[in-house]
Parts: sequence; structure tokens; C-alpha cells
Amino acid sequence: MTSVNTMNNDSSWSNGSYGSYGSYGSYGSYVKQSPKSIPTDPLRHLASHWLWPLGALICALKALFAFRLELYSDEIFYWFESTRPALAYSDLPFMSSLLAGLGTAVLGDTPFAVRLPFFLLGCSLPAVLYWTALPLVGKAEAREAALLCLCLPLASSLGLLAVPDVPVVFLGLLAIGFFIRARATDSLTHWLATGVVVALGLSTHYRFSLFPAGAVLLLLRDSSSRQLWRNPRTFIAFVIAATGLVPVILFNASHQMGSLAFYLVDRHPWEFRPAGLLHLFEQALLSTPLLYGLLLATGLGLLRSAEPNARLVALIAALHIVLYAALAPFSDPTSTTLHWPLAGYIPLLIYAPAALRRLTSSFAIGRRATALLFGIGYLGSLIALIGVGSQSLHTQLQPIVGTDVLSAKMAGWAPFAVETRLVVAAHFEEPPLIVTDNYYTAAQLAFAKLVDPNSIYTLDTEKAVRDGRALQLSLWGMDTEALIDNKDSPALLITEDSTLNFGQKKALLQQACAVSEGLKFLQQIDLVGGAKRFSFYAIHIAEPAQPIECSIPARGWIDSPAAGERVAENFTVSGWAFAEGNKVKLIRVLIDGVSMPYLGSRTEREDLDIVEGALLDSQFPHLGYRYKIETGDLSPGAHTLQLELVSDSGEVTNSLITEFYFSPIPRPN
Repeated sequence: MTSVNTMNNDSSWSNGSYGSYGSYGSYGSYVKQSPKSIPTDPLRHLASHWLWPLGALICALKALFAFRLELYSDEIFYWFESTRPALAYSDLPFMSSLLAGLGTAVLGDTPFAVRLPFFLLGCSLPAVLYWTALPLVGKAEAREAALLCLCLPLASSLGLLAVPDVPVVFLGLLAIGFFIRARATDSLTHWLATGVVVALGLSTHYRFSLFPAGAVLLLLRDSSSRQLWRNPRTFIAFVIAATGLVPVILFNASHQMGSLAFYLVDRHPWEFRPAGLLHLFEQALLSTPLLYGLLLATGLGLLRSAEPNARLVALIAALHIVLYAALAPFSDPTSTTLHWPLAGYIPLLIYAPAALRRLTSSFAIGRRATALLFGIGYLGSLIALIGVGSQSLHTQLQPIVGTDVLSAKMAGWAPFAVETRLVVAAHFEEPPLIVTDNYYTAAQLAFAKLVDPNSIYTLDTEKAVRDGRALQLSLWGMDTEALIDNKDSPALLITEDSTLNFGQKKALLQQACAVSEGLKFLQQIDLVGGAKRFSFYAIHIAEPAQPIECSIPARGWIDSPAAGERVAENFTVSGWAFAEGNKVKLIRVLIDGVSMPYLGSRTEREDLDIVEGALLDSQFPHLGYRYKIETGDLSPGAHTLQLELVSDSGEVTNSLITEFYFSPIPRPN
């Protein structure tokens, strides 16, 4: 077999320069100067002395929060997939579920075990970046690239959560590293490794395809790289890499292209949204503005380079940055997509130290600018980790920031499982079927081993569709159609009220009534200081011969005071409240979340007969209320006003919050 060395005797493999682009970034003459003639390079100093301590701090924070945080929706679903092994699922190929399953196989079913493989990969990213950069820029700048990786907040947070971005970035860097070594040495081992790594990446996420796409563009556009098409070892690598597409090809071919259609068509509105034009500005904020500017400058410089490896990095980065920026105004506004370009930023860090020196060499404040870039970036990484990790500190932080500031997506699931177990024990003689309003609550209960996973179903027709998982739930026999097959079976219906508005809750209960003989409210629990609320209902699965009256939680409205209105002492609150198929037993008036004393009574509201469901309240037409609030020592200024409604069944709901201004009348001395 003919060996093809595509480096053309370029000395960049050994000395760390990288062709025409590297001429401004090589460190050669700079380090030969007398140490007394120039000040210490801050980036070089930090990378030489502080890389591992700073990296250890990032990993320590990730370990702390990865251990404390409970699993959020994507993570718990990857674990759930790992219990039902397959080559691909409706949302992703197998890699994320495989990693989640490996962690729990070692440490058992705990949140940290699910995250363990992702944590190890995430913590190793600076080392992998160093290894990838080593033959391109030499040891010193490879260390600096690893240091800058710690200053990119999204990159530093990789490994905190069990998400596919971790293996995508990890495998993407490995693929670049093996490819540049393969083309330099024409080693069969490196070509085989390139193919295997790319295959694993393609088995992780559709977004990984931008890495091999960048390599193909290089082989088509770069004259010195075209000869690789004639190298049989390149062909072998391509064939091996292509096997990574087998899982998604087989799944889509078997299910009417359901997975691919979700990502390319169904997920996105494909209508222009002006807010999407802010994509680049949002990326700058997420990446910290100075570092983002450096990455863009680095990428533009690499595109002008004649050196093939530099152009490879530039093409991969450009595909990520340009493609997602162009699609941002048309893409899914309901899901988090801001992390998508990250896989293109990290390879640019290889050449970023040289670009930074070029950009700052002519400025007297160049050293300060470098220090500022590092300081803001590293501080941003710490803030990002602490921001996500704060969800594990609700008890400590809620008295300070309240219940509306911290997200509760990764909190409260362990006590929820305990409470659910108590509800089952108190109200059912035998383990019932479990029916949830969303797929991740179902997965959380399976994770807690509350019942046999085959006895868990979900009525989710919104979140599962939005996340591309409705097809998978149907294939597993967990959706509404599968539930109907369990006629004459008792079931426990659970709704996560804190994530539902009134319309969503009503539609869900009506859906439950359509597959049962009615529902009986059992109890309600508030968790995480009130940030999470769940309701439990007993239902008996059946197919009603005719529609039944479904008891709907109470709803209410505040007519007065109007939003933003100024009121004086002992002001009046008026409006209406009713419970469809039920009645409102108690109305509490909450100011800033605290129940206030009042005087008054219910009033007639004949005009509400046009409001859907009002006529089905047993107290109609006495659905209004007029209460005089005893303001007491309420402080002047802005306050929130809300109703807490208790239906006759005992279920509690809240009205929308409105704001008013309290301006007491001054009393004469």
C-alpha cells in the first residue's frame, strides 16, 4: 500500500507553527528575547502555573453539583432509554443512553451514577484539547488552549449534566486529533481510529455530522488534501465512519422517517422570527464577549490560511457558527438551542492563543486585555456552574431570593417519589397503574422503582411531541392508546400543576375522564418550598359509553384593582371564581404570597353564563366576590395580588398574579 504524506515536509508537525496563518502566532522570536526586555506573558504564565489548579476547581464544582442535583427531563429519559437498549430511539441514537446505563451499572440508580461517564468526559476535555493541539501549535500553546477551554462557560459546564453535547464535543476533538495525525503519518492505526471515533460521534447526535462534513469540504476545496481521495486508508476510514449512520438509518427506515422528520421539519416552525436575529449577540454573552470576539477573529484568520489543518478547524467552526446563526430566526423557539454552536467554538481554541497575541501585540494594554479576557471568562464559567448548581440549594437560597428565581427542574424529585409511595399505600390495596401528565414524571417514578416500569403510562401529548419522544413512548406502549387496553384497572393519575396553566390542566383532566369512569381527587403536595406542586387522582380505566361530567379545578379572575392601579387603605378586591363540575369552597386573597384578612361575601354574576364551564358550578350565579382587605401595616409601594382557590374536593389552584401600588392616605399629626 502506498504511503501518502500530505504534510509536504512542513515543519509544523514538530515545531508548533502552522503555515501562513501561524506566522503571526508563532512564539519563536518572542521567547528568545531577554526576560528583562519584555513583561511576562500573562496567558503563558497562567497556563504554565495555574492550568491544573484552575481545572481542578472547575471539576470539583461539577462533582459537587452533579452529586447534589436531581435528574432533569433529558437526563432521566436517557436513563429510561438505557433500561430498554436499542441502536436508536426517536430522539437520538444510542450513545447517550449507553453512557447513562454504564454509569448506573457501576454505581447503581443514582443521579450521579447517570452522570458519571459524562462527568469524566467533560473533565477530560482540556486534556483532549491539549492532545489535539499538540502537533499543531506545540506544547506551550496547547496548554494555553486548554486554559482558554476553562474560560468558555458552556465548555466548562460540560459534564455537569448527562447531555449528548459532552460526547459530541469529546469525540469531535478526538476525531480532529486522529485525522491530523493520520494525514501526517499515514498510519493505518490513526486512520482506523479516525473512522471509529467518527462512527461513535454519528451514533451520538445528528449534530455531530458537521465534523465529518468539515473534513469532506476540506478534501474537496484544498488542493493539497485532494490526494487523500486516492489513499485507500482514507477510504477505509470513511467506510468505518459510515457505520455510525446505521442506527439512525435503520430506525428512520422502520418508522416513516419519524426521527429525522422531527429534527428537520416538525420541531421548527420555519417561520421568520425577528428574535432569532439576536443569536450572535446571545452567543457573545454566553461565551463572554471578549472570548467570543477572539474566537470569531481566530476563525476568520484560519479561513485565510493555506495550512490544511488550520483550514479544517476553520471549516468545522464555520459550519457550526454560520449554519446555526442562519437558522436561528426559523428554528424551534420553545427549546434550548443556544448550546448548539459550542462544538464549533472549542476547536478554535487551538489557534486562539496565537490570534490573541497578534491582536494585542500592537497595544500597550495588550497584557491587561489578555488578563481581562481570562478573568471574565473564568469567572463566567464559575457563575454558570453555580447558576445551574443553585437548584440543589433551594432550602438555603429560597429565604433570600424567593420561589420564583431558582428553577426547580432538578429539585424535588426524591421527596416526590416518597410522597407518591405514601399516596399509593393510603389509597390502593394493590399497586395501581401510574398515569402521568408528562413523560419525565413517568421516567422519574420508574427511576425511583415505585412500580413495575411496564405499569407506567403517560397522557403527554405536548411535551413528548415537542421533544421528539412521542413516537418512542408509543413504541414502548406507554401512551394513551396503550393505557386504554388496561380496562377495569385502577390507576393513580399524577399531574405536575406547577408546570401547567389552567387550560392545559383542564384539557389533561378531560383526557383522563375520556379513558376512565371519572376521577376522584385524593390530595395535593407542595415541594421545594412551593416551587413544585403535584395533584393525585384515583381513576378507573374504562371506555365510557357516553361523555361523563369531569370535575375541573377552580379558576378565578381579579377585576379590581386593575393591574398597576394605586389603592389606599382597606381597599376592595372584586372579581369572580368558579369550579366546573364542582364549587369553590374557599377563596384566599394573597398579597406578596401571604394570605390577608378580609370582610365580604360572594356576589351574583349572571353575566358569567357566557364563560365556558361557569354554568356547571353548583353555586351559579353566585360566582362573584367582593372583599374589603384589611391592609394593616402593609408597606407603601408595589405589591403582588393573587387568589388561592379551594374547590369542594379540596384541590387548590391559584389565579394569575397581578400587581398594584399601595399608597396609604397620609394622616395629619
